[in-house]
Amino acid sequence: MNISRRGFLGIAGGWLAGCASLNQEKDGDTYSVALLGDTHFDSTDTKKYHAEYLTDTSKARYELHLREHVRNAEMWADRMPRLLKASAVCLRSDAAFALQMGDLVQGDCANPAIHKRMLADMLGIAKRAYGELPFVTVVGNHDIRGTGALAAYDEMMPSVMSAELKCPVPGTTFAFRQGPDAYIVVDFNAPRPNVALLKRLLAESADARHVFVVSHGPAIPNCAGRWFLLGWPKYDAARREIRRLLAERNAIVLAGHTHCLEYYDCVFPEGRITQFVANSVWASEDAKLVVRDEGAAAYGTRASAAKKRYGRAIPQKERDSLLRLADEYRPYVKDYLFAGAVGHYRLEVSDARVAVQFFCGDATEPTRTFLLRG
Repeated sequence: MNISRRGFLGIAGGWLAGCASLNQEKDGDTYSVALLGDTHFDSTDTKKYHAEYLTDTSKARYELHLREHVRNAEMWADRMPRLLKASAVCLRSDAAFALQMGDLVQGDCANPAIHKRMLADMLGIAKRAYGELPFVTVVGNHDIRGTGALAAYDEMMPSVMSAELKCPVPGTTFAFRQGPDAYIVVDFNAPRPNVALLKRLLAESADARHVFVVSHGPAIPNCAGRWFLLGWPKYDAARREIRRLLAERNAIVLAGHTHCLEYYDCVFPEGRITQFVANSVWASEDAKLVVRDEGAAAYGTRASAAKKRYGRAIPQKERDSLLRLADEYRPYVKDYLFAGAVGHYRLEVSDARVAVQFFCGDATEPTRTFLLRG
């Protein structure tokens, strides 16, 4: 696979030697990236990857997750292949790579060998869709869910990302350069966030034009729950420190996990953080963009509305903590959007502008443009 035309410069884990800038074109400062949210790859036969899962977990947990397996089987029978095809059709001639926001696969294999096969099968589908374009993914919670899944991911995926980026990727938190821009890919899974490494990679991005932070769990919370980067209360001090460092870099955060489309623009005393949350889980044929909350004043409504999760009441103590979280961020939120939507996306980057084009479902014409910079 020849990726030299796009100019990757690896800085994984602070390591620079041997990953010199590859043949950059004159227009290398202007490029685009194919974006996908969660994909939850699965088989149309729910037993293909999950046959051993019933004996590996409780009956109640199995039945809860079986609903996800059935959903995935239905959407991968037709809708998800259409979505991937449309994403490939919408590639521009300046496409640099494809980027997926985690939960690449469903997991729940109960066997590390089967988990690796599930990952490999989805990677094969992605490579057939995007051809020689490098395919980059960040680890999501489903990517390491199941007996032996975490070890399987750690054994397999860093070498896969090394091959895609043409430089060593030592783990699940790493960084690379695209022209003048830094991309920092972060493992958000508790207890895996490597705060020291993330701080180091942010420090090494000081000379970057744009700093993109890619995390499965968002960095700016919607306050409906604690599943975001450093979101649990024990990480509060680290979360605030990383938030400060992201603001100092005027970072653009790209995330997934929520199965919704979200946009945040926040201005903190130290600088600006803009966040875009993508969703590609096409759970039903209807793929309309339905805006539920919009405007800075609407931020925090997820916290006040968060009364149940998985059919069970959220304890009052947790609800109170979510409301406090909303109060903490609300003064800095300048723009906000929360929508029910599914599709594929195209990131467009230049000196003057950073934008995300959203394509609903398998559309090949943009549904809405989100301006992140410019």
